[in-house]
Amino acid sequence: MKKTVPLAAALLAACSHPAQPGPKIDPALAGMIPSDTRLLAGARLEAIQKTAIYKKYLAGRDFPAVDRFAEQMKIDPRKDLWELLYVSNGSRSAVLGRGMFSDESEPRIPGHRFGYRGFNLVGDDNTAVLLVSPTFAAIGDTAELKALVDARDKSPGAPAALAAAMKDILPDSQLWAACAGDSLRLPFAATGNLANLNNIVQAIQSGSFYLDLRMGLAGVGLGRSRTERDSQELEAGLKALIGLGRLSTPQNRPELQRIWDGIRVTQQDRETKLYIDQPEELVGQFLSLTLGRAPDAPKAAPKN
Repeated sequence: MKKTVPLAAALLAACSHPAQPGPKIDPALAGMIPSDTRLLAGARLEAIQKTAIYKKYLAGRDFPAVDRFAEQMKIDPRKDLWELLYVSNGSRSAVLGRGMFSDESEPRIPGHRFGYRGFNLVGDDNTAVLLVSPTFAAIGDTAELKALVDARDKSPGAPAALAAAMKDILPDSQLWAACAGDSLRLPFAATGNLANLNNIVQAIQSGSFYLDLRMGLAGVGLGRSRTERDSQELEAGLKALIGLGRLSTPQNRPELQRIWDGIRVTQQDRETKLYIDQPEELVGQFLSLTLGRAPDAPKAAPKN
């Protein structure tokens, strides 16, 4: 007679631990999230680069965080970088990356190689590169990199407060962010019409945002404020930004005015939601209005 109890127990154990809702995160990255993390932001670069939106509108743009990581690791971000995860506790931060890194290549960062609990770092006491494996590295504040090592094999993933905020993010989102805590700032330098966003997000106690680039540009931002009044002020601030954008758009360009029709804000109790729904034909203009124009492609050298 075959013993079926161990198999049944294994199946029951698997069913009792369902996958956590929220965005997909590479298990190697999720397993090093420190317990004091208050902000997470992810970019699934491989998935992004497969979309028509990326090929048509984003391939020629610079992304400083991605380019800086790739430069320090001596890789091509469009071929050898698969996924990035930004982690921050509000005072220190790091960027974790999965890709094809070279064991033999020394990262381009001033400093010296030193060890911490069996892992190699290159840098100094302030900033460094953490070398985990040929496919896993991280850059950022040295103290945060050491916290990543401390969390290895112990971290259950995002802390409970962040995990709760991440439940509203679709699993297949290519770009996403979630925060839990006051006085947080965006993990990127906002420019153009987005420059005031850092002031607006101060009203958010916890929240999330995601973008899906598979069919046009679709996304939802959810902010939970401490009070209903704060939520109302957040709604007013976002609507003011949208209104300014609409006013700055020429009235004789109805196709551009349609962009602002694809952005709306709702508010209820302590929650404020921002919806973005841009069809593929308007994505280029949307990016130009919000992020600035993409640089022109370099002209080919004249033939002799």
